[in-house]
Amino acid sequence: MKKLKYLDIMEKKMKYDEQLLLTFLEKMYLIRRFEQKVYEFAERGLVFGSTHLGIGEEATSVGTIMNLNKDDYMIATHRGHGQELMKGTSVNQMMAEMLGKETGICKGRVGSMHVTDRSVNNLGAQGIIGASFPISIGVGLAIKIKNLDGRILMSFFGDGSTNQGNFYESLNFADIWKVPVLFICVNNLYGMGTHYCRTCNIEVYKKANFFNIASDVADGNDVVEVYEKTAKLVEMVRKERRAALLELRTYRTIGHSAFDKHPYRTKEEIEEWKKLDPIIRVEEKLKAAESEEKIKDVKKKVDELIEQAGKFAMESNYPKFDASMEQ
Repeated sequence: MKKLKYLDIMEKKMKYDEQLLLTFLEKMYLIRRFEQKVYEFAERGLVFGSTHLGIGEEATSVGTIMNLNKDDYMIATHRGHGQELMKGTSVNQMMAEMLGKETGICKGRVGSMHVTDRSVNNLGAQGIIGASFPISIGVGLAIKIKNLDGRILMSFFGDGSTNQGNFYESLNFADIWKVPVLFICVNNLYGMGTHYCRTCNIEVYKKANFFNIASDVADGNDVVEVYEKTAKLVEMVRKERRAALLELRTYRTIGHSAFDKHPYRTKEEIEEWKKLDPIIRVEEKLKAAESEEKIKDVKKKVDELIEQAGKFAMESNYPKFDASMEQ
């Protein structure tokens, strides 16, 4: 009887692990296919303004935000499509926003870089690098003053913003005021076209130690590791009501923006990082568990969803001229 009970427990654990991996795959593949569709639209001249894609960085959005509750707050980066989709914004409305359509989540007024969705407590992205740091402190302080127990803010930023003064000033205030903010650094190694090692000799997560802020670092292309390390820090921030920082080391296999041909990187470097693709790594785990058919089912479902979103966006109307659009 004991043996059967043990086997039953192990079977449930394997089933849970498989389901979690399939969830990771579905969400990462959704982000990947969404951005590939946006890139396709951009090449056709249908995306107005600049758009920054995070192809290759999907695990940093999925593994982190899956640890949040709907009423938790989030501040995304200008490369935040994955973050915004993961927080719960409609795929159709996101796609329509990329094309500047009235049916977009912000009625076509903000495009790719400034998506905000108060219905899921997504407080929006900033086009100014590093501008989110003082805003995050303000949000964290508001959560504390309003006594919103249990709620936290997850604030995303890139490695290129961590050498600015407001980064250090904000970490100082985060420690002084004990704000419930989890800072997530998506370190894709390049600030536009400049490698991080050319701008600083200190690893990002170690900078938090100067201000008594708990911090950790993870392989940003391993969604399981990201999920587990985020879970620990989210629990700490939620219970102890103080800030923490997690650095995720990843890589965008596409340029800084949709039309950047990235001459500052070698083909060899890009190919080496493609071998660490977060989606492929999850697929390998699932294939080891003989889940190939389930992988196909997940991808088919997502492909249909993206095609539907693209059709919805294309068929939607552009905003009518009104006073808010005057120069």
